[in-house]
Amino acid sequence: MSQQLPTQPPSLSPVWVPSNTSETNIEKFRSFVNKRRSLEINDYSELHAWSTNPATADHFWHDAFDFLELKPPGSPSPGVVRNVTDNANTLFPPPEFFPETTLNVAEILLRYEDPNAIAIHFAREGVSTIESVTRKNLWDRVERVADAMVSSGIQKGDRVAAIISNSVDAIVICLAALSLGALFSCTASDMGINGIVDRLAQITPKLIFADNGVVYAGKTHALSERIAEWSKILVGKNDNALQNVVVVPYVPVTTAMHKISRGTSWKEFLDRGTGRKLEFTQVPFAHPSFILYSSGTTGNPKCILHSGGGVALKVKIDNQLSNDIRKGDTFFQYTTTSWVMWVLNLVNLSTSATMLLYDGSPFYPDPSVLLRLSTQLNATHFGTSPRYLSELKHRNILPKKLGWNSLRVVTSTGASLASETYNWFYDRGFPSRVQLISMSGGTDIAGCFVGGTPTLPVHAGEIQAKSLGMAIDICDSIAEDAISVEASGRSGELVCILPFPSQPLGFWGDVGNERYRSSYFERYGSSVWCQGDFCERKLDTGGIIMLGRSDGVLNPSGIRFGSSEIYAIVDHIPNIQDSLCVGQQRPRDENETVILFVKMLPGRKLSNSLKRLIKNTIAERLSKRHVPGYIFQVPDIPYTVNGKKCEINVKQMICGRPGAVSATVANPEVIAYYSKFVEVEMVAAEEDAVEARL
Repeated sequence: MSQQLPTQPPSLSPVWVPSNTSETNIEKFRSFVNKRRSLEINDYSELHAWSTNPATADHFWHDAFDFLELKPPGSPSPGVVRNVTDNANTLFPPPEFFPETTLNVAEILLRYEDPNAIAIHFAREGVSTIESVTRKNLWDRVERVADAMVSSGIQKGDRVAAIISNSVDAIVICLAALSLGALFSCTASDMGINGIVDRLAQITPKLIFADNGVVYAGKTHALSERIAEWSKILVGKNDNALQNVVVVPYVPVTTAMHKISRGTSWKEFLDRGTGRKLEFTQVPFAHPSFILYSSGTTGNPKCILHSGGGVALKVKIDNQLSNDIRKGDTFFQYTTTSWVMWVLNLVNLSTSATMLLYDGSPFYPDPSVLLRLSTQLNATHFGTSPRYLSELKHRNILPKKLGWNSLRVVTSTGASLASETYNWFYDRGFPSRVQLISMSGGTDIAGCFVGGTPTLPVHAGEIQAKSLGMAIDICDSIAEDAISVEASGRSGELVCILPFPSQPLGFWGDVGNERYRSSYFERYGSSVWCQGDFCERKLDTGGIIMLGRSDGVLNPSGIRFGSSEIYAIVDHIPNIQDSLCVGQQRPRDENETVILFVKMLPGRKLSNSLKRLIKNTIAERLSKRHVPGYIFQVPDIPYTVNGKKCEINVKQMICGRPGAVSATVANPEVIAYYSKFVEVEMVAAEEDAVEARL
């Protein structure tokens, strides 16, 4: 990738400045560290430096563990942070954190002081009432489901999966599985058959919970036939693994249970319980608890194996210290169960704050539905995406007119947040007192590399700071070695150079951890985690600007998937000889757009009807979120001499930042053809005009 100069002029005045920081969690943590360690850490910069100094980083993780109360006050010390070896700071193989500690994530999340405190407010599209679940009621519901799981033979190490909406039932099922030491994995109920099978066939769950339907944008979709199809495929692939598909009656539709392989109803499942009390299987800090999915550019989705302790500690650092979620707050993260934000949101139950859940379209019955709900329930934190904020701006919707007096923080993640959105946020959109936090991390690390803090100013277009405990650097994108360019203000590869507890344990089924190694350590070796993000750090403010993916992973509106998922569909569509799928996000674009280029068989043309077939097939087999924004016919697809598609070269070209073409490209002359797609709207309009004349 060619080296880029800084993309924006020097920052102007901040759009937000902190005030009354003494009551923030992070200031209390700084005081806690200073007292415990006899230090004089004065500000965030010094706190971050201490947390990422190789000599003191383990002190940070130990102090965060205690301050954030991963175990109740008075519990024994968590012991050593890591077993130090000659290669103490090597990230691969991943080191084991807190090897002397046992815990249970479900116990951390369900622990309460007041049984009548509200744990969850749950609102659904099309349902006028809001379900409020107390801490005691949540415990009781988890207890009943865990009881039925035990009767179903679930035990430590088993996999429990859910194809389910963002609901209280999803949280209950997850916590019940975790309480037993089982591993939990979930995806959204609207995911297509291929997407479900590609994921669950790899992890061979013993139980799968599936909603019988989904409601979105005013429409109810029964899922019985889809469940019957994927359950038949999964049983065929793993006959001895899958015990039951438990159908959850989420919407009032008829379910043909007899057609579902190993299907059983929610009631029949719960009736298996015998009245057992809820107990928590104590497991090591690094015991695998979550399987999340992230797509590379080749092969099936990666089944990322995360430890319960690592996820809990990292998320509590990000949400309680960086985002300042406090006891008594109400936090609302709009998400689906397919996104890592669902797991991160789940961990917020440990903060003694109230969770607000919503299932449905964020723009139905009108674009203010989430805002009204947040105002009604006095949300203090609102988590969303750049696309949502951009939509509010374009529709001229001004949340500050709703009298949202409780709001302190808005977080945005999934993609870069444009400077124009920051300016609209503070000039017109939201109350000026509210902190806008842009974050960037990943499913891979179950948290943030860079994010916010309530103690530093916010500058338009920039992420405030490196996250605590994350030893981030920016490396030359051309050099073979990890050469830092951060101090120069030049852009480069985002890397992490010290271990952290939420590193994946591995990928499920990845014998010898080879795919894990190649995903993050192929570029610079075992001591440098390479995230695949391109960024720069502003010299005047210290803020970070994310410039997009430096690999071929697609990320439209924060929905991350691999081009391989698209190729697996397109390769089976008649008359298409080859294809190339990349993302486009030019400097002026607020979101990434997926573009599919197809090379047709000789004598064949890409018609509008074929475009519709491609889009409909992708939507049906994967999801609507996977559907390309544009599809174009091209004369050829560029390849390297060893047969790899040149996705990065084409992506650079159509994003308006063409780089040097490697000598390993077999047909370099082809890449120049793609330069016209920088102005993709003009190319599309010209093709539409030609089609109209035919």
